[in-house]
Amino acid sequence: MPTRRVTILGGSGFVGSQLTYRLAETFDEVVVLTRRAQRVRTLRTIINVQVKEVNVHDAEALAAALAGSSVVINLVGILNEGSNASESSFASAHSELTEKVLNACKVNGITRYLHMSALNADATGGSSEYLKTKGMAEEKVRQADASLQWTMFRPSVIFGKHDAFFNKFAALLRAMPVFPLAVPDAKLAPVYIGDVCDAMINSIDDPGAVGAAIELCGPQDYTLRELVQYTIDTAGISSKIIGLPDWAAKLQARVMEFVPGKPFSRDNYQSLQTDSVCAEGTQRQTTSLDAVVPRYIGAADWAGRLQKRRAAARR
Repeated sequence: MPTRRVTILGGSGFVGSQLTYRLAETFDEVVVLTRRAQRVRTLRTIINVQVKEVNVHDAEALAAALAGSSVVINLVGILNEGSNASESSFASAHSELTEKVLNACKVNGITRYLHMSALNADATGGSSEYLKTKGMAEEKVRQADASLQWTMFRPSVIFGKHDAFFNKFAALLRAMPVFPLAVPDAKLAPVYIGDVCDAMINSIDDPGAVGAAIELCGPQDYTLRELVQYTIDTAGISSKIIGLPDWAAKLQARVMEFVPGKPFSRDNYQSLQTDSVCAEGTQRQTTSLDAVVPRYIGAADWAGRLQKRRAAARR
C-alpha cells in the first residue's frame, strides 16, 4: 500500500495542532508547514510528523513543499490584519493564499483538499472584510480544476483548551470588574475542537463529503452576553457585564485596534453584525460547553455552581 501523506497549512495554530495529533494516528506521514518551526516543538516529537519551515506565500516554495502529498488541508486564517500587507492582510491570508495552494495542488497532481472557511463567508454580502475574503477563497475553491476533490468547513466559534475565545474573555474579565461588551445580542453556536477534528478527518475518505460545504455548530445557540456570563460563572469571576449601545461599540472597536494584541477591531465588530449560527436543519455537533469549558477555565467549585445554574434553569 502506498504511503499516505497529509500536509497541513496553519498546523501551528489552535485547530492545526489538535488536528495534527489526530491525523498522526491514522496517516503514515503528517507534514506541518510553518514559518517558524519553534512554534510547534511538541509536534516534532511525534515520530511520523514532519515540520517544514516554509513561507507558504512563496508559490514556488509552497509547490515544492506539497510534493508527494495525498491530502492537503488549508487551515490558514486571521481575525485581524497585521502590518505586512503582502502576507497578513485578509485578502492575502485568505483568498490569495488559497489560489496559490490550489495551483500547487494542480502542479503536484493532488486531488484531495480540505479547506477551512467560516460561517457566513460571502464574497459579496459578507458583513466584514474577514467574511468577504473567506467567501472569495470559497469561490476559488469552487472554481478549481475539475480533478480536485474538495470539502469546505464553515464553523462557528471553536472552543477547547487553549482556545482564543473563553480564555481571552476570562483574562479580560479578571482584569475588569465592569466589562463593557460590544454587540451583546450577537448570536454564536460554539463548536468543540474535537468535533471539528472528527468532522475533518472523517471527510477525507468519504465520497459523500466531496464538493460539500459543511457547517459546524455546537448543540446550542447563545448570545454573546450569555457566553460572557457563562465565562464569569464558570471561572468564578466577580465582574458585571454592561452591554454597549451601537455607537459605543463602534467607538470601542476603533480604540481597541490600537491596544497591543488588538483584542477587538472594527472588522470584528462588523463580523458580529451577522449571527454565527448554522442554517435551520443543519446537523449539530454534540459536545456541550459544560462538558469541556469548566475543565480549563473553571474555578475549584465550578461543579457546585454548575448544578445550581442547572437547577435554576429548571425552575
